[in-house]
Amino acid sequence: MQIVYTCCHFLIKLLSGVVRSGVYGAMALAGNFICSITGIDSMGGFHPSLDAILEGLGYAAPPIMALLFILDDEVVKLSPHARAIRDVEDEELRSFFYGMSPWQFILIVAASSVGEELFYRAAVQALLNRDLFIFGFCQGALADIFLRGTNLVTDARGMASLTGVLPPFVPFAQAFAAVITAAITGSLYFVAASPKDPTYVVAPVLRSRSGRDDLKKLFAAWYERRQMKKIYSPLLEGLLALYLGFEWIQTNNILAPITTHGIYSAVILGHGLWKIHDHRRRLHQRIQQLKSEGKDSNKL
Repeated sequence: MQIVYTCCHFLIKLLSGVVRSGVYGAMALAGNFICSITGIDSMGGFHPSLDAILEGLGYAAPPIMALLFILDDEVVKLSPHARAIRDVEDEELRSFFYGMSPWQFILIVAASSVGEELFYRAAVQALLNRDLFIFGFCQGALADIFLRGTNLVTDARGMASLTGVLPPFVPFAQAFAAVITAAITGSLYFVAASPKDPTYVVAPVLRSRSGRDDLKKLFAAWYERRQMKKIYSPLLEGLLALYLGFEWIQTNNILAPITTHGIYSAVILGHGLWKIHDHRRRLHQRIQQLKSEGKDSNKL
């Protein structure tokens, strides 16, 4: 029976891994389609470079260190916000990644890094950057025509000339594109992966007033943590997308954010899986210890 359960569990994990990898592949294809119809470089400036890989490794260090600090047990004990972030990470690990083979884990991390970056960075952010840049120059050109046709500015080399050539909006087009892409990422993640509220909750019937009050407090605390998970789950994805967006602006090579994304996911998820495994191992040891102590006491 145990063998059958293990085989079924392995097949379910394998199929879920294949489906999730297919989703990331579909994201890459969707990004390529968007680029093909808009005339944007679908590879996001990709070219194999050791410098890009090293830059990606360097950019991965700050978010990894920050999140590992937040997920530390002592920080989680002191901060309910850190507790909510830990809940978000643990829920994803237990529901999907726990029990995977190393090859499945590597496949999912690699697929997510490549697929998401080709879609969000090479397609969405690049398209927004181009459109915002064009919009800024058009805005500047209209302002130039308006000012030249009035007596507000008489010197063509003054404000009208500056506005026509370099409107205030244009230098920040890349930053705006990164911010909007991050907002889109967080919003899509909120819609797709946010935990849904249960239709009803089964609870014991308690006759005492104090028991009912304690149950209400427990339910209120549970609901508050659930709402915080709804907030922090897309927020973390949005902040990571913003960070990767600015990294792509600085490096101009999609290989750098792909490397950062892959290293970040591998370290954070691997650390979480190790902690879950270590916790279960210690729990199993404690149970075995209690059983042995119970047997010894029965003998006496």
